[in-house]
Amino acid sequence: MKRLKRKQFFTYVLLAFLVASGMAIYVFIQGRDEPGPEQTLQSYFNSLKEMKFDRLYELMTPESLEQSGMSREQFVDKYQSIFSGMGVTGVKVTQGPAFQSEEDHHYSMDYTATWHTPIGDVDGDYHMKLVQVEQDHDKVWAIEWHPSLILPEMSAGDKVRVRVLTPQRGEITDRDGNPLATRGTAYEWGITPSELGDHPDQTISSIAAYFKLPVEYIQKKLAQKWVKPDYFVPMANVPAADLSQKLPGVSVRPKEVRYYPLGQAAAHLTGYVRQVTQEDLQNDKDGYYAAGDWIGKAGLEQSLEKQLRGRKGGLIEITDAKGNRKSIVAQKPAVNGENIRLTVASALQQDLYRTLSGDTGAAVLMNPKHGDLLALVSTPSYDPNQMVTGLSQQEWDAYSKDPELPFFNRFAARYAPGSVFKAVTAAAGLTEGITKADKTRRIDGLNWKKDAGWGGYYVTRVKDVSSVNMVDALVYSDNIYFAQEALEMGSGKFIEGISKFGFGENWGLDMINLKPSQYANASHRDLASEVLLADTSYGQGEMLLSPIHVAVAFTPFAQQGKLVPPILFLRQEDQKSPQAIQIITPQVAGTVKDALTQVVSRSGGTAHALSSAKLKLAAKTGTAELKAKKGEQGEENGFVVAFDAEQSSFLISALIENVHARGAIFFPDIRTDRKCTCTRRQPLRREQAEAFSKYTEFTNKITVKKSVNLHCSHRCRSRPSCDTMRTRISESYAKAVSHV
Repeated sequence: MKRLKRKQFFTYVLLAFLVASGMAIYVFIQGRDEPGPEQTLQSYFNSLKEMKFDRLYELMTPESLEQSGMSREQFVDKYQSIFSGMGVTGVKVTQGPAFQSEEDHHYSMDYTATWHTPIGDVDGDYHMKLVQVEQDHDKVWAIEWHPSLILPEMSAGDKVRVRVLTPQRGEITDRDGNPLATRGTAYEWGITPSELGDHPDQTISSIAAYFKLPVEYIQKKLAQKWVKPDYFVPMANVPAADLSQKLPGVSVRPKEVRYYPLGQAAAHLTGYVRQVTQEDLQNDKDGYYAAGDWIGKAGLEQSLEKQLRGRKGGLIEITDAKGNRKSIVAQKPAVNGENIRLTVASALQQDLYRTLSGDTGAAVLMNPKHGDLLALVSTPSYDPNQMVTGLSQQEWDAYSKDPELPFFNRFAARYAPGSVFKAVTAAAGLTEGITKADKTRRIDGLNWKKDAGWGGYYVTRVKDVSSVNMVDALVYSDNIYFAQEALEMGSGKFIEGISKFGFGENWGLDMINLKPSQYANASHRDLASEVLLADTSYGQGEMLLSPIHVAVAFTPFAQQGKLVPPILFLRQEDQKSPQAIQIITPQVAGTVKDALTQVVSRSGGTAHALSSAKLKLAAKTGTAELKAKKGEQGEENGFVVAFDAEQSSFLISALIENVHARGAIFFPDIRTDRKCTCTRRQPLRREQAEAFSKYTEFTNKITVKKSVNLHCSHRCRSRPSCDTMRTRISESYAKAVSHV
């Protein structure tokens, strides 16, 4: 009996143990399947870091979402609009400990989050509450949503407003602080839809007729998404604040624009700005620009864009439902653009432009003592103010179809300098001891060639003087004399002598697209051909110099042998100017300078017309005749360089295209350099085509031929005519300006 009772006891104990174990296992399994708050928290923070806002929605309590009045789509849109508006690029979250409440069985947690934005880091201290809710017959932990989970200071009805703080664009001024590019006022007319009256379609037709615009143009503007009945909708610019006729719904408002006080006189120097295009936005690797921003499109406005535009700032603020500011979340002040001060003098720039107006050419005025560029002019020009405010179709056609290419910057372009280069050849010969001021050469006739090996090529001159020395050769601009001097020097010494005068340099003037000059093409830099060597001695062959370089090349003659680099930007007192370089001796410089003064003073000198000036001048002229065939009249480009021979107060280099019809009116004895009966169009017009090589393959077809092919007197090689080349360049130019 005792044994039976003992068995029953152990049986009951075993059963009790099994029941207890089963219940424990059941509770354990149930507890393991039910997600704890840690899992919800981890999912929340991961979704926040990845900015997966649709997943955030799933973690919120249905009750709190219902109270917010937001659907799933509205919830996601709210987060996306706020964080994309702030420009959030990433987030850093630091979790605090979770605390469980004994009373209502909820968890709470404090955490910090840092949002990385272009305006700056936005730091916030957050608090969240988690409660258990029923989900698919199970209990899960969910977060009670509140606007403060977006930004801690937000309440129901609040909004986040992000404002871009736009910097003031820097000014471009002349040496005295006078503005060349600054702020100005323009006027634009627009329509307020609610004021169009009872018959808006008829009113729009009347407005379109008055402004000579298609009705569709106005309707398209009014149909933009942002337009509301009481909004002013800009249409186009007008020259004045008042209209000659009162039109329903139409008003004129002022707006701030970029303004260029000198207009056409400095257009190629300053350039202009325009509103960004879709192409600009696509090419904006830094993501700086937005629709409606302004960007430099030409000249210094384009090349100095980053310095002038400054750096944008921003403001992130929380506002109430009425738009009143509650708090500033983050703020970054805008940094205004730099003011750029040039060495140019406005009065001189305008005077030089007026002098050159009506011609196609360029002029450079320089202080040879310090290198300051006092004026840089290119004609014909364009009005940069029109480029800012907008052109009519008629105005645009006038620019884009102009055969003289008004957008082409000639003071930075390269040309064959012609006989002005003889001064450099004289300096090289004097330095080498080959040339002497009184060294006389016996030259008979107007044509000369070294020997029969030159074939049909010969050098020509205009004045038949049998006995010529160096001074005479500069005064009368004798090609034959300098060709013979160069041949006696030999290519090695000649190259060594002229290279000191700035070939291969652009003196840091990339911002005006100044290309280094060349005395020959890369394949002919040894000047191994005697014909090319002779041709180069008087500024022809394959030589290309810009008007700026021509001016710089003459500074040694005004400054006792020192080449003075050009300066465009005025330096502060503590900044050092580029050092002048002694490239020839004062004696050589003086000898050439004395000869250049006789080019002016002697009655037969090619620059004798300048002898009436109040100052004592030293000068040199030069032309290059451009022909397609022997026997026909070609175009001539004329250079003149002149400087103050006593005080060295100024130096001017000027170029005029196609001067043959003007004879001695502009350049005395303009035809002294006439020589080649074949075309020289290629090296000149190649420069214009290069400026637009992005839009055409024409430049690949233009090559500078070997010297023997450029200078043949008896018959011309087969090549495109000047007219054909001009047509091709005009077509290239038209394509280029269509992208402006």
